[in-house]
Amino acid sequence: MKLIIDGIGDGATIPDRYTCNGPGFSPEISWEQIPVDAVSLALVMEDPDAPRGTFTHWTVWRIPADTRRLQANLARKAELPTGIRQGVNSGGTFGFYPSCPPPGPAHRYVYKLLALDYMPYLPAGSGREQFDQSITGHVLAEACVTGLYSR
Repeated sequence: MKLIIDGIGDGATIPDRYTCNGPGFSPEISWEQIPVDAVSLALVMEDPDAPRGTFTHWTVWRIPADTRRLQANLARKAELPTGIRQGVNSGGTFGFYPSCPPPGPAHRYVYKLLALDYMPYLPAGSGREQFDQSITGHVLAEACVTGLYSR
C-alpha cells in the first residue's frame, strides 16, 4: 500500500496549517494499492515522542475499501455523513488533534493506514484502547508516513 499525505513527505517537516501554530486542519490523505481482499480501512495518527507516552491525535475507521481519500479539514465529529467514524483523541475531542509538541526537539507524527479484513462495528467516539482491540487480528496491510514538527 502507498499512503500520500498532502504537504507531508516521509521524514519531512509538517506544514503549519496542520499544527497548533496554524489553523490545525487535518490534511488531505489519499492512498493507492489497497489489497483486493480488504473490506475497510482505518487510519491512526500518533506522536510516540509525547512526554507522557504516545499521544493519539486521530483514529478513523469504517472507511470503505473502495474509498481513495479523506478530504482536508475533515469535520471533528464522531460520525461523518458517509458513515466513517472517528474516535476521541488523547486531547479529549473527536477527530483530528493538530501537531502541537512542547518546545524542544522535533516530535515524530506517525500516520498509519490499515487495510482490514472486516468492517469494525466499533461505536463512533470510541477511544484508542477500544480501537486497537477492534482491529487486532484483522490487519491485512499497513502503510506509514512520518512527519516531523517542533516549536
